Amino acid sequence: MNILQRDPIAGILLALLASYLAYDHLPERIPVHWDAFGRIDAELNKRAGVFLHPGAMTLVYLFFRLIPYVDRNRVRQLKDVGLYDPFRNGAVLLFGYSHLLLLGIGLGWIDRGTNLFAGLLSLAAILVGNHLKSIRPARFDRLLQRIGVSCAPPAPAYVCNVLILCGAFGQAGTAAGTLQLAWFLVPLGIGYVLVRRRFPANRTPAP
Repeated sequence: MNILQRDPIAGILLALLASYLAYDHLPERIPVHWDAFGRIDAELNKRAGVFLHPGAMTLVYLFFRLIPYVDRNRVRQLKDVGLYDPFRNGAVLLFGYSHLLLLGIGLGWIDRGTNLFAGLLSLAAILVGNHLKSIRPARFDRLLQRIGVSCAPPAPAYVCNVLILCGAFGQAGTAAGTLQLAWFLVPLGIGYVLVRRRFPANRTPAP
């Protein structure tokens, strides 16, 4: 996951490889789009559909490569606050994730009732947890204090692991297509209670 977050080209290559490997096993028409409610609303012939999202990933990546030559000041501002690369990589990853979900549906590995937004929520938990484990901003400590959790080690790393685990449960629920949000929210609620009990704010962690 770290590689995909740092290098969007790896995500593009992975999407193309998945398309190549899945092509012969896909039906003639495959889903290619979700509506505003996260439900599948469009299909396309697989000869074009299987390369639709990798193409979109490539266009997004090229856009972010070219935009510095058009609006250097805005790009410099985004880079100064550390948002440029996350925006670029996140946009590419969004299409890549959608692509892998749609391939999974076409192959019959993932339920057709999968909701894109439920999947993105749990994916975001995995990405945020993974990111905060390596880069711990001061605002993360302030957030922990606000929700009644200690910011002293090892509490922050424990919280990150809970987020990643809840995201993994959410991805399983997304694939199953049943009670998708519950797969993410129930473990998140249980994890929050456990974290507060083990690492209460301004107290020594329980053994």
